Amino acid sequence: MYPITKDQIKLNKFAEKVNSHNPDYVFLLGDSDLQDRSIYDYLNTIIESKIFFSPGNNELRISKDNYIKNVGYLNKVIIEKDIKFILMDSSDSKENIITFLEDSLKNDFQNGPTVLLTHHRVWDDTIIDAKPYMHDKSYYFEDIYPTIKDKIDYIFAGNSKRQYFRDLVESIAYGKQ
Repeated sequence: MYPITKDQIKLNKFAEKVNSHNPDYVFLLGDSDLQDRSIYDYLNTIIESKIFFSPGNNELRISKDNYIKNVGYLNKVIIEKDIKFILMDSSDSKENIITFLEDSLKNDFQNGPTVLLTHHRVWDDTIIDAKPYMHDKSYYFEDIYPTIKDKIDYIFAGNSKRQYFRDLVESIAYGKQ
């Protein structure tokens, strides 16, 4: 969302569209300028539903401390009566991610689906960064799959790469998502 976070007109149109669906929950999955307190506060004002966040690499690169100060968490588990949401910091190290997932999944959740929400696409191993908190994730799917196998029902990721999802074929370097 960072291309629109400083444009109040676009941000209001986004919120109006989201609110028109009257959702129970809204999840923003990174790169939403949440290290900026004014943007965090504004999003919480214009979105009428419960709103939760997963950090993106841009927020953490700019100021991980401010992101944590504003949002209050990097990882979070939300259990409602019939659904379990796991918000995961996909920029973290493989070791920290596995520890968090093991802890979050140690007790079977029988009441409904378990949903993993994160910034990076955990199933995509085509672009890997050597270190955590970089542009792309720092682990392979096979590193975490044994931990989530048969325990996660759905995975949603906020970082859609333009090299995979674009509608402008004349440009290799940039596409419109």
